[in-house]
Amino acid sequence: MAAVTLGVLRERHPGETRVALVPEGVRDVCVLGLSVLVEGGAGAVAGFTGAVYRAAGARVVSRAKVTSADIVVVVRRPTVGTLGPMRRGQILLGLLRPMHAPFVVRRWADEGATLISLDQLAATAGPASSLDAAAGQAEFAGSEAVRLAADRLGREPAGRPTGVLVLGGGPATRRAIETARLLGADVQVHGASERAPAAALPSFDIVISTVEPSDSAPPLLLDDDALRRLRPGSVVVDLACGPYGRTVAGAEPGVERVLADGVTVVGAGDLAARVPASASAAFSRSVTELLAHLVHDGRPVADLAEPALAVAVIAHAGAVRHAGVLRGLAATTAVAGLP
Repeated sequence: MAAVTLGVLRERHPGETRVALVPEGVRDVCVLGLSVLVEGGAGAVAGFTGAVYRAAGARVVSRAKVTSADIVVVVRRPTVGTLGPMRRGQILLGLLRPMHAPFVVRRWADEGATLISLDQLAATAGPASSLDAAAGQAEFAGSEAVRLAADRLGREPAGRPTGVLVLGGGPATRRAIETARLLGADVQVHGASERAPAAALPSFDIVISTVEPSDSAPPLLLDDDALRRLRPGSVVVDLACGPYGRTVAGAEPGVERVLADGVTVVGAGDLAARVPASASAAFSRSVTELLAHLVHDGRPVADLAEPALAVAVIAHAGAVRHAGVLRGLAATTAVAGLP
């Protein structure tokens, strides 16, 4: 019987630098009995060459061969055009953000694919587990948000903030606090449900909103009036800025704006991609840990009685299993008068 193949797709999202499986992870996957196919150039930006993948036991092949693998792993959900039609029983594994593309999820479910989304695992993984890939990437984003803001301060000595306000909670918040303190800053923290303290705003030269991007509009934590209270030259980074809204007035995804009073507002995008080698290694560990739950005796088995798979599998056996996607599809089709 031929070995089950696992394909590592090259990321094509603008600005994406990570790869879903690093060479060290290839060895772990081979131990599970799978044969690894890596698309040419998949790890190049992160510093992982084809030669290193081959040395780890992978084959470097074309996109067509990767997309036909039994299991395809990605960082971000690919487009339908990139992946092409999926076949019955084929598995797609990555940060699929199902609520951002419910009709794509339904299409692949109708084709009989199994979709496993690593951003669904926060409640199952536990605080010390690498299984929750989204949390691991959020930690990198929190750290990079502080470093980005410090770089934009333009102060001597360079990158030395004095007062940092962190808004939010979770892994990005924890890492932002640690990084700011390492830079010597005084740090205050306010929860995601709290607006920034107006009277204290002039004392901060960096504000980081670490509210994680969600499937609904995030709360507005810094409005125009709050931005005007910040000292000139301050930097605000909004990690939640995305297709569903923002937590900072005027923030736009992937855009840096300097306001009239000299305050810089950064709609951060996915900052984990700024440290591709480290972020890819962390993501790869999440992939291999999930595969250890999925693959038995060299064959993938989507056992929905397994807690991690019960949460992460969002489509299987021709059906969508994600409750939010099902609600969204039902509401949309009802409004459109479709069956």
